[in-house]
Amino acid sequence: MGRGRYPARLKVAPPPPELAARYLHDWPGRELYLHPERFPPLSSPGLFGDTRPLELDVGCATGDLVLALAAAHPEANYVGVDIVAKPLWRAVERAARAGLSNVRFIHADARLIYRAVPDGALRAAYVHFPAPLLRNRQRNQLLISAELLTQMERCLAPGGVLSVVTDHPEVYAELLRLLPLAPALHLVEPADWSAGLTELVKSHYHRRWEARGRQIRRAELVRCPDTTNRLTPER
Repeated sequence: MGRGRYPARLKVAPPPPELAARYLHDWPGRELYLHPERFPPLSSPGLFGDTRPLELDVGCATGDLVLALAAAHPEANYVGVDIVAKPLWRAVERAARAGLSNVRFIHADARLIYRAVPDGALRAAYVHFPAPLLRNRQRNQLLISAELLTQMERCLAPGGVLSVVTDHPEVYAELLRLLPLAPALHLVEPADWSAGLTELVKSHYHRRWEARGRQIRRAELVRCPDTTNRLTPER
């Protein structure tokens, strides 16, 4: 979702039809809500025609994270979702320029796309720097929600990872508060994270807020069938 005025300031044109056909899906919210069956499954077979592992970037903006991962891991597929079109147009430009065949983008409300994800279809999902939207009238727009966690229990394969990164302590606290609603998601220690906070995975927002001296908080959750050995979150 859009954070600040950055997406609105982008000077970018819609991709030409051939690039849009290759990289970009437009899933209107009303139709997705009423008729999710009309859309292809958000899975590797559904979007790429193969069975490679699939990772999902929720709120991908211009695709910094998902494009870096797709370039570094050609053996897997990557999908970026955002509700704002302009950043996705830039992401498509960058994917085409890099010649990546293992990435797609979906223009859609991320809160609605989960219903298109088959059970266990994701190896990993990323929710990095979601818009906080913490005023009461906006809380139904939060990406960090009970819906996110319970859907990730279903969408992640056993051993799959949900990575959440934020510079807002309220968002991080909300994640920990909601975590008991998803007992199959195991909060792991930083030493066991699947990927370090390296330059590879730092998006525009990560670099921006880090440069301003904000504390960056991260949680990594692993989908496991055994829910009896979970860590107690530190508050």
